[in-house]
Amino acid sequence: MKIEFIEDVSRDVENWQKSLTSRSNYVSDPSKRIPEDVDKERLGDAEYLKQYLFDNFYQTGKVASFKNWLIANTNSAEIQGDIEDLMQRKFKTADITAYITVFGLGRYEPANNVFFVIFTRLEERYKIKISNIYHELMHFLVHEYFWEECKASGLSEAQTHDLKESLTVLLNPILEKRGLPLDEGYPKHQELRAKLKALWEEKNWKFEDFLKKVLELKLVS
Repeated sequence: MKIEFIEDVSRDVENWQKSLTSRSNYVSDPSKRIPEDVDKERLGDAEYLKQYLFDNFYQTGKVASFKNWLIANTNSAEIQGDIEDLMQRKFKTADITAYITVFGLGRYEPANNVFFVIFTRLEERYKIKISNIYHELMHFLVHEYFWEECKASGLSEAQTHDLKESLTVLLNPILEKRGLPLDEGYPKHQELRAKLKALWEEKNWKFEDFLKKVLELKLVS
């Protein structure tokens, strides 16, 4: 697998606007992630937002510096192998595009092999972005192989998203082994993540059997 990191201010604007207008079942108020110096009344104006991002992040080279670090420090083959070993499923694509976004939420589009990496200007926070890449790519395999199984078990769309987000707790032994920050998840999922972690540690599960047990026990409420 090859992950191509791209800085594209137009795609960044798109991520801002879609993240702010789409309903999320795990982020209560995306507007809290808007920087204080942004004119909130003009967020619907793509040209205003594009100019703001260009002037403050792209023209300055901040985004380019972050992208170059990602290129130099992301081991795509290792990430692919780790997730495939965990879930015992293969990625069906060799190429994935990762757009950088300055907004505090990053969407993903598994059907298009696209996800967003959230920019940070703090170099001490760079490594957690590798953990975030694991997080997003695990979602791809859930959608590809297990989404319909979850829905068929009786989970709603929102519950399936909750389970998808909570399953990333299973990445933490891998992240720890790789010397990366742990995947913390969203506040609303902490109880479910604790249940999943406890069940996972009961024995040496195959992922598909583990998921069947999760659905059988109706751990997602």
